[in-house]
Amino acid sequence: MYENPIICDSVYEFNGKKVGYLAYTSFDLKSINPLIEIGKKFKAEGIDELVLDLRYNGGGYVITENVLASMFAPQEAVSSKKVFEKEIYNSYLSESYQKQGESPETRFTTEFNYPEVEVNASTKDANIGLKKIYGLIGSGSASASEALLGGLMPYTNVRLIGTQTHGKYCTGWMLSAEEMYEKCPQELKNWGIYVMVSIYQNADGKTPCMPDGLIPDIQIEDNPIQAYQIGDVNEPLLKQALTEAGRSYETDGVRSRSAASPHFKALPPVKTPLFGKRIQLIPSFVSSHSK
Repeated sequence: MYENPIICDSVYEFNGKKVGYLAYTSFDLKSINPLIEIGKKFKAEGIDELVLDLRYNGGGYVITENVLASMFAPQEAVSSKKVFEKEIYNSYLSESYQKQGESPETRFTTEFNYPEVEVNASTKDANIGLKKIYGLIGSGSASASEALLGGLMPYTNVRLIGTQTHGKYCTGWMLSAEEMYEKCPQELKNWGIYVMVSIYQNADGKTPCMPDGLIPDIQIEDNPIQAYQIGDVNEPLLKQALTEAGRSYETDGVRSRSAASPHFKALPPVKTPLFGKRIQLIPSFVSSHSK
């Protein structure tokens, strides 16, 4: 069963401005083209501020992270192919990359062609032109989510709202048993391993989520017991972001729903199949020598 990670995309208009909202739960590959279409919609609407809701996003593929970065970074940074991120490997892999003439840096781009995972996409017409991003975060935000926000910080005004993130600052490769053995034992054919290979840094040489996660600029607890849908302008984290963006709320005579909320035990952090993963495709010069 495929669970669509794009759970809400909206545009809010107030005070003569438009603010976009995207709630996204997993950096998977199938969502790349729908994300690009959302970017084009936001651009057509003329938004220049975005609320990016990653509070339930535990990570996923670096390719998808790079696609989003190319839409959210300033157009000038993308056009001039500035450095988005850099992977810091051990001495063995660093030497291997150097011998192959491969750079550990990832630069902004608009073309994404990866036939090995059936990805062929372009963000050429989907750069939104953002001036500010409000990142909604929590304990369920990890890995590629943290990397995306940290990688955009040198180029874009990123304001974090919520609670501290997970703190997963590594990148890994997914290796199947068939890729590890020339003659794979039958017992291992359905097994694999996720190997940490690097620590990521942004263009300033920093890893903002290291060692214990991103720290919010404004701390607000995410309370799932409160009866607000994702995208509701009264949902506490989104409400704070929209207030920061300039939206006014009527407060006189309005009773907070939280006052009537039942007292339950704290719910466990949200985990998804891709939680805590930042998956990089294995370079051909490495995979060809892995057996």
